[in-house]
Amino acid sequence: MSKRKFLSGLVVLSLSIGGTLAGGVTSEAAGVTKTYSSSAAFSMSQQGAGQWYYEKLSGTAYLDLVYDKKNNRWAAPSGYPWVSATALHPDQNFDAVRKWVSPGKGTISISGSVKKGSSEGDGVVATIKKDNVKLWSSSITNTTAVTPKGVSAIPVEEGTEISFIVNKLGNANHDHTMWEPDIVYSGSAPAASSSTGKSTKASAAAQIKSSPVVSVLDYGAKANDNVDDYAAFVAAIDAAKTSGKPVYVPAGNYILSDILTIDGVKVQGAGKFLTTITSTNPKRGSIDLKGNGVELSNLKHVYQTTVPRGDGSNEKNSITVRGAKNFKIQDVYVSKSSTAGIMVTYGSTNGTVSGNTLDSTGADGIHMTGGSSHITVENNIVRKAGDDTIAVVSYIDSDVNPVNNITIRKNNVGYGSKARGIAVVGGTDVTISNNSVQDTNMAGVYVAVEASYNTRNVDRITVSNNVINHTGIAQPQNHPNVLVYASQGVVDNVVFTGNIIKNGAHRGIGVWGEGKIKNITFNKNTLINRVGAPTTFTNGTIKLNQNVGF
Repeated sequence: MSKRKFLSGLVVLSLSIGGTLAGGVTSEAAGVTKTYSSSAAFSMSQQGAGQWYYEKLSGTAYLDLVYDKKNNRWAAPSGYPWVSATALHPDQNFDAVRKWVSPGKGTISISGSVKKGSSEGDGVVATIKKDNVKLWSSSITNTTAVTPKGVSAIPVEEGTEISFIVNKLGNANHDHTMWEPDIVYSGSAPAASSSTGKSTKASAAAQIKSSPVVSVLDYGAKANDNVDDYAAFVAAIDAAKTSGKPVYVPAGNYILSDILTIDGVKVQGAGKFLTTITSTNPKRGSIDLKGNGVELSNLKHVYQTTVPRGDGSNEKNSITVRGAKNFKIQDVYVSKSSTAGIMVTYGSTNGTVSGNTLDSTGADGIHMTGGSSHITVENNIVRKAGDDTIAVVSYIDSDVNPVNNITIRKNNVGYGSKARGIAVVGGTDVTISNNSVQDTNMAGVYVAVEASYNTRNVDRITVSNNVINHTGIAQPQNHPNVLVYASQGVVDNVVFTGNIIKNGAHRGIGVWGEGKIKNITFNKNTLINRVGAPTTFTNGTIKLNQNVGF
């Protein structure tokens, strides 16, 4: 007989004698009866001590919490969700979970009431699950204790997981929930060679850990099933942030029901014509990028339906960059949005927006504002934008600094867009080069300070080697292909060099407005096939050098 079988046999033999074992465990024939108290066994150092674990749950993905010495509880790095000896608290995206794992085959009975820790907040949902099967669930909205029902004489196997889950009911504010469950286990003692913990789960976790990427499939997402994958994406992103690996979204269509926040993580699909993320909430469908080194690439984002632009809230964008640093958006297909396609704001810096295709956005295709800086926008295609195709905008009222150090190059934009092509409305140190702009309702290139939006001054703008074709189509605005405009503030140091400006629907080049326009220079530009006057210069100090057609 092997040593492992011999030790196991000794355990069975000792239990068959009967009597009382150490720790208050009683034995009957070949079985044991033991009470597992969640509060008494609460560990401050070890997951699995006394068969208890402390986790967070998103969708079907259970992720371990980390012990927080300061607050004497297990918690996520952000502080929520958390699990203490006597209570649990979820957050907006993750449920709080206290889990017990059966040491052997037998039956269990669960006791212990659950109640809100205070009368504040809109309540929680408390649930008990056996593996993935719900045993009991109830909405808890006040401090009246509720006792779970139907949780006695439950058969279990070795490794069966009993999860005590607290989820937000509406929002996670004031969701402190008192819950100290006890489990009375009657059954076989674990063999000496058996694992006391989540062996199957540990094996799966080991496989995930060995992968170079974090796949959303490993956290419960399923392509093409028309079922919400939001929780799985949240869990995968969280796991990626912990491991330092990128998130991979395989080919297929995935459903998101709310704003997805990607914080300091790289998320990549199989290709912008292979992987599709579909947002079903037209008012809260943005993919939000934040943190350092965040990236989004090789996928398509589409809104199932859209709503009117209205207040232009960022929650309705396709992608919103919220104060990110060293970010990248690459090879993404944006199809429809209620507001902007890609919004870069809140002081985002050192970013690249490249190789993307944007179609039928509700507002600007690519919009940079909020004091953002040092951003390159290149090799993008923007079609049918609901406003400008690519815009730099700086507001006096809300922006501490102007948008600055922006490079806009080699983009192909227009194609029925409803406003301007490439616009700088408040900003400094902007380079616009080697772009193709065509078929826009308003000016193809627009440099301005606008009183109606109370925008900042414009300084040091270089516009070179662009092709601006058949723009300014709409009436009665009758914009020229290229327009410099000021209704307040100062426009200065704007230089146009080597551009081909052709087929203007109404006129070629304009410098207009009642604001202060200083130095505007045109070097070696070519103006051809315009309708109406070649130039309308009504303001500013205009310098003309070796231009053709004006």
